[in-house]
Amino acid sequence: MKSNKIKSQKEIVNLRKIFKIKKRKVVTFTGSFDLLHWGHIVSLKEAKAQGDVFIVLLNSDKSVRSYKGPNRPIISEKDRAESLAALECVNYVVLFDEINPKKILSQIKPDIHCIGPDYSIKNYVAKKEVLEAGGKIHQLKKVPGLSSSNLIKKIIGIYSKPDVRAVFLDEGGTISVSNKPGAFYNVKELNFLPSVIPALKKLSKTDYKIFVVTNKSGVARGYFTEAELKKYNQRLLKFFKGKKIRIDKIYYCSHAPEDNCLCRKPGSGMLEKAAKEYGINLSKSFIVGDSESDVIAGKRANLKTTIMLKGKYFKKPEVEPDFYAKNILEAVNIILKKD
Repeated sequence: MKSNKIKSQKEIVNLRKIFKIKKRKVVTFTGSFDLLHWGHIVSLKEAKAQGDVFIVLLNSDKSVRSYKGPNRPIISEKDRAESLAALECVNYVVLFDEINPKKILSQIKPDIHCIGPDYSIKNYVAKKEVLEAGGKIHQLKKVPGLSSSNLIKKIIGIYSKPDVRAVFLDEGGTISVSNKPGAFYNVKELNFLPSVIPALKKLSKTDYKIFVVTNKSGVARGYFTEAELKKYNQRLLKFFKGKKIRIDKIYYCSHAPEDNCLCRKPGSGMLEKAAKEYGINLSKSFIVGDSESDVIAGKRANLKTTIMLKGKYFKKPEVEPDFYAKNILEAVNIILKKD
């Protein structure tokens, strides 16, 4: 629905006559406002403060293309006009097609016309039209470092670099099972689930970082020491390396559930730590696990997709994952398909 602040040139000229009768000071400011940013807001507020009625003269798509080239504007005139109209400091928005505002300023005859700090009042292109109608020109203060062009360069710089993405894997019940409950610190006692080796080999050939994120409350419960757990992790990484499988790091939480540690799943602490250490884009990453705590941790970290395995002790969770998989190979295939 079009804002009632957006007016045609004919409408704004008629309104200008009313404002003159009511002795309301009219202020105008011209711009394309492509990628509206804080620098624009500061300037718009300053312009509004110069009078009673503030009218933004907005370069149309045709106008912007005529002086910025065929690749601009990025945002359409309709959306740019609506964005400006949504601002409290803006009373009206009027589009114009010409390369400069000389024509529309000669029709509106503002009491004050604002120009940006990069322009010169002495050489301003529409100086004559403003002054001959009895108006004044006000030069706005400079807002350092903020411009649409700088923003575009920054965006290009960011998106020209590929995102670092990750797959987070639970360990017990997802990668391995143990014959002894709570004994997930002895590689010799582990049985790797079917399809784990081919699945991880397949995943290792991608550009995804691969992390194991696992709760190890056995340390807090006294089943094994943290030193033993670290040795186990080293042996596990060595085992996978021997199978030509890349695991970039193992993250673990050694606290008991009652400790309420933010790292312990369903907390997202381990995922957030990996994101910080490796520059991971979590919104393009995945988590694979066999319990609801894995699903919740993934959703709390705003991961792209959570995948729950329907393992031996599967119980339908209250918080639904994005996908179910019968094993880790099927989970990896889901990831690669979505990729």
